[in-house]
Amino acid sequence: MAQYLEQLQQDTFTAVANGVTQNVINKPIKHFAIQVVGTGAAATAWSVVLEGSLNNVNFSTIMTHTEVTGNGAVLWSGATIYPVLHFRSRVVSLTLGPATNIVASILGYE
Repeated sequence: MAQYLEQLQQDTFTAVANGVTQNVINKPIKHFAIQVVGTGAAATAWSVVLEGSLNNVNFSTIMTHTEVTGNGAVLWSGATIYPVLHFRSRVVSLTLGPATNIVASILGYE
C-alpha cells in the first residue's frame, strides 16, 4: 500500500502579506488544496494565492481563493500536478469587514 507524504500549513492574516514558506525539498509536494476562512464572520473581500517555487526565490501562483470561491470552500488541484520544493500562501488583497482575520490553510501531498 502506498504511503502519502503530506504537509499542512496554516497562516493567519489581518493584512496583505506572505505566509510562512514551507521547505519540502526532502519530500517534494505535487498536489494541493487551499481553504480560506474568516474568524468571527466571513471577510468582505480577499484574494489569497497559493504559490510554489523550485528555488525559494521565484514563486508562481498555483491557485487563487477569493470571496467568489466562498468562505470555507476548499479548492483542489485535482489531477493537475504542480511539483514544488517550497510553497506558501500570500494575501494579495484583503478587506476584513466583520471578520477579525482570515486563516488560509494549505494541504500539500505527493
